[in-house]
Amino acid sequence: MSYFYLISSLPELKLSDTSLTPLQLEELLETVMRNAAVVDKQVLNCLLYPNDNQNLLFILFREYHDFEIGAYSQPSVLSDELLNNYRMEQGSLPDYMIHYLNDLSGSYSSLSLRRMEYELNKYFHEHVAKLESRFLNTYFTWQFELKKTIADINHKAFDYLPISNTSTQTDYTTLKTLHGLATKEEITNEITPLVEVNDLEGIETKINQYYWEFADSWQEPFSSEQLFGYVVKLLRLYQWKGFSTKGEAARIKFEELVQGLKETELSPKMPVI
Repeated sequence: MSYFYLISSLPELKLSDTSLTPLQLEELLETVMRNAAVVDKQVLNCLLYPNDNQNLLFILFREYHDFEIGAYSQPSVLSDELLNNYRMEQGSLPDYMIHYLNDLSGSYSSLSLRRMEYELNKYFHEHVAKLESRFLNTYFTWQFELKKTIADINHKAFDYLPISNTSTQTDYTTLKTLHGLATKEEITNEITPLVEVNDLEGIETKINQYYWEFADSWQEPFSSEQLFGYVVKLLRLYQWKGFSTKGEAARIKFEELVQGLKETELSPKMPVI
């Protein structure tokens, strides 16, 4: 499908752009979602569902394990109110989430936090695979490898952190071969010095750059995939806005977390959110 008029009307997103507010980013996302075809909206939803997955897990962790993780992740497809009433509102949830809640009903109290997270991710990626979207297949495969590389870098710099977990990888088919993206070796060489000096802003800036390069790899003019790439940039800018506004507080919190991990024996049952 051609999105000539929609894409032409959207502002160009730049990695260094600090002028757009979270509200403006949300409005751009709403514009895209409102004008996307039904089949493409399914793909766009899957780019947002990882935030919904985290939000559902926050609720389940609190309900069954009295474990608080943090604030709700945004932007998301499902409202906080809907998720907090997930029992009464199951008909409004995506199919994979309904199956997850029904299949594991009665087991959450006995499941570790990591297992609850693993199972939800498994249901989600099975849902993604059924859509047979080349963009989603390529995106989540690429993202998994990026996260795995960064997790390995963190473990090498701080050996008390867990190594990456390859058991959560989904073998997607119908992938696009991408050229010109940073290799694992290049990422390692660029990120490692930043991790060693706890340069959180530098790390996030580099990661944003990798996402930007991925999104720019889908440049068939006015295509659905170009639109999906635009949303990937939107989501990264939204996340960057949240990170950059925390500033020094984020750095102090990170250092406190690192110190706490040094003094605590990590449980393999802890979630990796």
